[in-house]
Amino acid sequence: MPASVRFSVLLAALAAVASGAAAQTTTLTFAPSDEVFPNPERGFYAHREVQAEGTPLSVADLTSLRSASVTLVLRIYYFKSFRSSPLSQAQLDLIQDDMDALREAGAKALLRFAYSQNETQPDAPLDVVLGHIEQLTPLFEANADVIAAVQAGFIGAWGEWYYSSNGLNTTPARRDVTEALLDALPADRFVQIRTPYYKRAIFDRSEPITEAEAYGDSDWARVGQHNDCFLASADDYGTFLSQADRDLAAADTRFAPSGGETCAVNPPRSECASALAELATYHYSYLNKDYNTSVLSTWIRAQPECMTEVRRRLGYRLALTGGEVTTAARPGAAFHLSLDVDNEGWAAPFNPRPVEVLLRNAATGARYVARLADDPRFWEAGQTARLDAEVGLPADLPAGDYEVLLHLPDGRASLYGRPRFAVRLANDGVWEDSTGYNRLGATLVVSASGPGESYTGGLVFQPYAPPTDAVDEPSGDLGLGAPFPNPTVGVASIPFTTAAAGPVRLSVYDTLGRRVATLVDGAQPPGAHVARVDAAAWASGVYVVRLEGGGAVESRAFVVGR
Repeated sequence: MPASVRFSVLLAALAAVASGAAAQTTTLTFAPSDEVFPNPERGFYAHREVQAEGTPLSVADLTSLRSASVTLVLRIYYFKSFRSSPLSQAQLDLIQDDMDALREAGAKALLRFAYSQNETQPDAPLDVVLGHIEQLTPLFEANADVIAAVQAGFIGAWGEWYYSSNGLNTTPARRDVTEALLDALPADRFVQIRTPYYKRAIFDRSEPITEAEAYGDSDWARVGQHNDCFLASADDYGTFLSQADRDLAAADTRFAPSGGETCAVNPPRSECASALAELATYHYSYLNKDYNTSVLSTWIRAQPECMTEVRRRLGYRLALTGGEVTTAARPGAAFHLSLDVDNEGWAAPFNPRPVEVLLRNAATGARYVARLADDPRFWEAGQTARLDAEVGLPADLPAGDYEVLLHLPDGRASLYGRPRFAVRLANDGVWEDSTGYNRLGATLVVSASGPGESYTGGLVFQPYAPPTDAVDEPSGDLGLGAPFPNPTVGVASIPFTTAAAGPVRLSVYDTLGRRVATLVDGAQPPGAHVARVDAAAWASGVYVVRLEGGGAVESRAFVVGR
């Protein structure tokens, strides 16, 4: 804020105090952006499948994808080597390595597990499938932060539930697999099923998810859809067997994730006009960029702007259109913020995500945060959400100029401090890449002589403090490797590196934030190191390794028990 403007604001504040007026406010305006940019859990995804005990995901590949605005990967694991046996530790380690790579690169996965890649290959018996899901449960718990959703899989070719050499293409078997996955996943993560018919048959219900049920812990509300033959025929190769299927998919996907891939050129239905209409009708959050490229190419050739629109509107696209904010107040007074947020995308965010308003001192950088009650998962496609908050300023808030920021971080504490997992708004000049904050272009002037009556409500700005298990962005001065083996039932090795000599602390915490072990606490020379922890006597569950040194922090999760 220029000095002359700030002086005018201060004069107005003094006049407001003298007259008993309320805190001073100003109207906010925002410029829309047409830019295509990366945001979590939406957009075109990359297809990356792997055979048992194969090569893990590459951080370099994932980083390159992100530079092209791709933040989702469909990771399909083919368990051909385990059709009659438990998953090996090497297979479990591969999955954990993939999760670590996703976390480091700022990406998330859609997961699917299968035993066959064509109609002639066998799948596995039901008891083996359920045993594998049980083995995967600790990995789901430890890595839910980078799991966007899990596709039901396991049965038949490509895990798509149609073929089965073991008789699993029945409603009872499909129900068993679905229920096992829902039990294995944390309650805030979705399972996706291949067709609406399968969902209707499993649950014996045709009514869609209601708004009251949405994002609750009922099995019905936790099941979304993936259509892997989008636009390929009149019924999308069996995806929609009736109008009831279409009605369910259109209504359900207001509150559950939807996505898939094209699989065959089918003009005119596979062309741009119908594609745009159906992506909107079924609230698509994601689409395969790698298949079917012949279909995707027709969108580009016939109407180049079509592909740009798809890239912009898959999933959510949140843009500020206006608002009002307090610009001058005294400590202890009320701060008011109202914002209009348009969702220009085809879907709402489907995993939990808080909404925070921050005040950042322009001189010192000190931050104060208030978490609002609003839930972005209800910011539906094509609608405008209104954020209307009144927050108390702390009575001891230092005088100064404070930038006003909006923060939509990941709902998992482990990703809270990572900007690449925060939501960027579709407005010019608001995004702050280094923090993941959206600048509102407003400054609050706080002074002892400022206007405003005393705030008496229950929501007050608090000094910024990340969650106890939050993970900061890697600093470059420290490097924390993945614990091995992970999960572990005994001794685990934890590699770490230091760029310079100095004091380092390496600790392990449980999910309640209690330190359960200190592995290193003292000066370390520069270079590579390995610490070991004996967890044989620990309770089964998820633990967090935390490396601190030189003002930098890195953390990783690992699992004790099978």
